[in-house]
Amino acid sequence: MANIKWRFKIELKNENVFEKIENKRNIKIPEALKSLIKEANAATPDTHRFLLQGNEMILGGILSFNEEDEQEGIDTVFSAMEAVNDNDLLPFAIDPFGNYICYSQSKGNVVCWNHEKLEVSDTGKTIGEFIADLY
Repeated sequence: MANIKWRFKIELKNENVFEKIENKRNIKIPEALKSLIKEANAATPDTHRFLLQGNEMILGGILSFNEEDEQEGIDTVFSAMEAVNDNDLLPFAIDPFGNYICYSQSKGNVVCWNHEKLEVSDTGKTIGEFIADLY
């Protein structure tokens, strides 16, 4: 996935987590997102900026998909799913301001969920395109 260097990665402890989340959210996690999580679970990219409707945004880090990491104070997909109470959206990353970057099942795209306005903005990009376009 792109030429990104992922820092502070935490190894994914159990790939069965994907099936657990799929059942909980009643979604199908795309292979591109599973690959990203396996490569960069809880990691921070060295290139982290992206454009959203003409505004520069920051990808702070990929969420951890390890359940036990929540007890360590690490941002996890599990706490993010509680905040983003929309089964169509699967948070997989967070920005430095508490907003989540999510996969939208219905759109098949990456979207950004604003925690203050409870609004969703579509990037118009697939997982692969979104990661490839980080600068």
